[in-house]
Amino acid sequence: MDKYQSLSIKVSWLSIGVNLLISIAQFIIGINSKSISIMTDAADSLRDIVATGVVILSLNISKKPADKEHPFGHGRIEDVGGVIVALFLLLMGLTFLKESFLRFIHPQPLTINFYIISIMAVASVIKFLLGFITQFVSKKATSAILEADAFHHYTDCITTIIVAVGLVFVRFGFTFVDAVLGFIIAFLIIWWSFKMLREFVDNLLGRCPPVELCEKIKNIALSFKSVAGAHDIEVHSYGKNKVISLHIELSPELSLLSAHSIADSIEKKIHSDGLGRCVVHVDLKGKAKAIEKEMVEKAISKFISRNREIKDFHGIEIITSETTNIVDFHLCFSKNTSLDESHRLSHRLSDFLKKRFGYTKINIHVEPYKSIGESSE
Repeated sequence: MDKYQSLSIKVSWLSIGVNLLISIAQFIIGINSKSISIMTDAADSLRDIVATGVVILSLNISKKPADKEHPFGHGRIEDVGGVIVALFLLLMGLTFLKESFLRFIHPQPLTINFYIISIMAVASVIKFLLGFITQFVSKKATSAILEADAFHHYTDCITTIIVAVGLVFVRFGFTFVDAVLGFIIAFLIIWWSFKMLREFVDNLLGRCPPVELCEKIKNIALSFKSVAGAHDIEVHSYGKNKVISLHIELSPELSLLSAHSIADSIEKKIHSDGLGRCVVHVDLKGKAKAIEKEMVEKAISKFISRNREIKDFHGIEIITSETTNIVDFHLCFSKNTSLDESHRLSHRLSDFLKKRFGYTKINIHVEPYKSIGESSE
């Protein structure tokens, strides 16, 4: 276990201890004052304890080395833990929403004084400091789940501040504010939990790597004199570890020893730059284009099979430069297809190819389909 991972676990235990104390204090004053907003904030602190427990479990599992069943390590357990934390938040938000609605319909007399308001204000400051410490450690340890926990502490700080301010109004007789605050907190928590859930689910499904990262990898490969091109860059994230694969194009005249040396040097350079572990596949210069063209043809054929108005295509040309990748081809439509429909399908196909292959521009020439032996007039 490295020092930052050890520090991450210590911070998580600190979070559990602080939230336990805050939760007990809030429950006591919430029950005595009959305030739904204070009790929901106390429940939030209790759920923080569960969420942080998931963080500790995830961090302990993620530190396990790679094995036969998990050749890339156990880093993605952090994303699984993040999903669990997000689901806890979502459940909490829905519970608050229900309780606040009931309290709004059936208001109860509240006992609020400035002593209670002061306790809530101090709790918000403590939660902010806890979030700040957790975020600082998460950046040092490059831990996604710890960063999510820091985000959770910040949201708690905001909700506690909202409660503290709202209780001032309740103190002066505006008791409905207590239920309204419950609604606000619930909606905030539901929105934050959906945002977190999407982030971690995307990581588990394997989101597209950032364009900037792909450009860095490509530029490193092209910086080697014998490399004529680089393509099919893939980046897989396993917690803080990344596994990269890419194809490079080399001249057929190069010896196997030279080709291996170039690929090995690129792998070492990418790793030393802190981008991740890398595997470089060698393609012969010139043949990569033929393979790419074949893949594009298959993709277009698949699209055509789902759209009866398109009858055929031809004349595919792929133009590649340092900054652009352009595909140019002709698309043949049934003669009865309207101009509006042909343009709509052309745009759909263009978007499909850009998303699939990452081309910067697609030029599609639309024309009517002519059967074999049909006159060109």
